[in-house]
Amino acid sequence: MAQNPSLAPLSSLANPPYNRLVAYPSGDPDEVEARIRQLHHLEITALDFQGRLKTDRLSVLGKGVVGIVVMGVRGNRRIAVKIRRVDARRASLIHEAEHLKSANSIGVGPKCLGGTADVLAMEFIEGLSLPLWLESLTGRGRRARVRRVVKPLLEQCVRMDAYGLDHGELSRAHKNVIVSNNDSARILDFESASVIRRPSNFTSLTQYLFLGGSIAKKMVRVLGPVNRDELLRCLREYKAGGWKEAFEETNKVLGLQ
Repeated sequence: MAQNPSLAPLSSLANPPYNRLVAYPSGDPDEVEARIRQLHHLEITALDFQGRLKTDRLSVLGKGVVGIVVMGVRGNRRIAVKIRRVDARRASLIHEAEHLKSANSIGVGPKCLGGTADVLAMEFIEGLSLPLWLESLTGRGRRARVRRVVKPLLEQCVRMDAYGLDHGELSRAHKNVIVSNNDSARILDFESASVIRRPSNFTSLTQYLFLGGSIAKKMVRVLGPVNRDELLRCLREYKAGGWKEAFEETNKVLGLQ
């Protein structure tokens, strides 16, 4: 690990360029020290600045209005670490950790490995966003691969709806769903989740995938045309409470069976 130039042990995080990212965007020394203590509490020994995005010349896995997601080292494994931004409107990541644990209990989301006010440790899932994954598909077998990914993904939404957990961001699933290297779709980022709102995971994701935007056009190119009126009827029936039957009917309309 010492030969990895992107690897920063906790002892280095109080220094530039890491300090500003650990307490993004201010780099406030007190905030940096608080986050280092929380990383240590979660048994994280280093941060590994790799990823597709750049923040202050450091590579990261993700960046949002609440936090920065970086790769971390815990024991002998790589994990995903979300560090709360100093300027975030959310005062803590604890509620997000609780919602992620709830999702885990029904087989959804990356495994929660622990959370504090400013740090959330999670299973690291290597893969592509839904749009990038679709673009990567070539040759024969594309339709079968899409079916194998999309149907279980929608099943995850049904489980969350039944549990009463609303993700809140699946109408923008390009940011919140990743397809792993073995074609397994995982729902990420539960910072906007709620058990108070009426859940609409299945309808939100189905509309995103098949009824609007560029990704719906890509789905049609792979799976074939969708009867829009029939799909809308299925979604209305789902909202009315006939979850199991409407889910099966939706699969038929979408050609996922």
